[in-house]
Amino acid sequence: MEEVKQYIDYLAMYKLNTFHWHLTDDQGWRIEIKKYPKLTQIGSKRKESMIGVYVDNTFDGKPYGPYFYTQDQIRDVVKYAQDRHITVVPEIEMPGHALAALSAYPELACTKGPFEPATKWGVFDDVFCPKEETFTFLENVLNEVMQLFPSQYIHIGGDECPKTRWKECAHCQELIKKYNLKDEHGLQSYFIQRIEKYVNSKGRKIIGWDEILEGGLAPNAAVMSWTGIKGGVEAAKSGHFAVMTPGAYCYFDHYQGDPATEPNAFGGFTPLDKVYSYQPVPEELNVTQSKYILGVQANLWTEYILDFKQVQYMIFPRMLALSEVAWGTSDAKNYKEFERRVINEFETLDKMSVHYARSIYNINGKVMAADNGIAYELSTSQSPSGVRYTVNGADPSAASPAYTNPIPVQKSMTIKSAYFENRQLKSAISSQDFTVSKTTGKKLRWNSNRMKTILSAEPLHW
Repeated sequence: MEEVKQYIDYLAMYKLNTFHWHLTDDQGWRIEIKKYPKLTQIGSKRKESMIGVYVDNTFDGKPYGPYFYTQDQIRDVVKYAQDRHITVVPEIEMPGHALAALSAYPELACTKGPFEPATKWGVFDDVFCPKEETFTFLENVLNEVMQLFPSQYIHIGGDECPKTRWKECAHCQELIKKYNLKDEHGLQSYFIQRIEKYVNSKGRKIIGWDEILEGGLAPNAAVMSWTGIKGGVEAAKSGHFAVMTPGAYCYFDHYQGDPATEPNAFGGFTPLDKVYSYQPVPEELNVTQSKYILGVQANLWTEYILDFKQVQYMIFPRMLALSEVAWGTSDAKNYKEFERRVINEFETLDKMSVHYARSIYNINGKVMAADNGIAYELSTSQSPSGVRYTVNGADPSAASPAYTNPIPVQKSMTIKSAYFENRQLKSAISSQDFTVSKTTGKKLRWNSNRMKTILSAEPLHW
């Protein structure tokens, strides 16, 4: 709770006025719903969690949960945010990302299950089945959610909903025929429109990820454009409001520096200057259409984030760039001036004990040709005089040689480098291994005639 409030303090500090709270997913149901207690009794815990790099498919073997917010805690957070002029928009995922809910109430699926909250990240085939008992369940859930959150918009997810189960489900196929829907995408539109009508009947509006455009957008829905800008453009041109949050610029679970020196992240590379360069009003929109762009949002997904210090690391200093983008004061041509102000702001963050990323200081390395082979060129966006390096694999210190010219690489070695100010280490330590052989620094020539001879020879038999 204290960390959630601290996060809201950061939003207030940089004048961001909306906190989008993603409360349900395949891996856990995180909000108390009194009418359906099994959502938190069963859905708020999982038997283990995926760790490390996704492709490694490794797990920690440790039970996780039960973890969820009580309704009293949520009221506390909403009031805390309101006092700081911040609106909290809750998200209840549907029809996909529903495994935690289906684990508690399997009768809401297309198959009988059994189900359990997901232990790995990603997208899963088992989703809510669009039958009457499902809509009754979701309406009852939304009733309690809307009593807790006074926000104009209620986020209903709508993203990454596989149609596998719907294609195999007799009930779903009958609905498609009954309502003359084109296909399963049309069925998703039917699902979202059912929910929208109910939310609208309570005086609220829905917002969803841009997949809610599939099969046709619900009449009054707003779109959160994350797969790019296309969804936001399509929504605005059709007179629907949109929030721009494209993954390439606004996903703060991406790396912001050299992955070798950063904590494990989802992937991607979204450094500070890239966030600062984003313009949330697409050029394709005219003046009238541009008015439908509600704003810009950054997303911090926490699959790979283990504690609040890492939360701080991922949002700072990128939140500073987002603030200027949101307020329309960013100017990519003057990025260096913005960078100077960011560095000045580090003093404030230090006083607040914020564990921010120092990628802004990091060293970039480049291999280049040299007279006797190759050389390693170092650069930084800061003063070159602050760069120190070693060639023996030891971590550099303020007393290490100062970088002045590209470093000759004439034998196998490990070059490490870092940036220092006033003898204090500011950057991560960059490391590059070199293995020198007879071919190092030599030009290679491809003999196409020889290759033709090989290809025309008798085929090999394995």
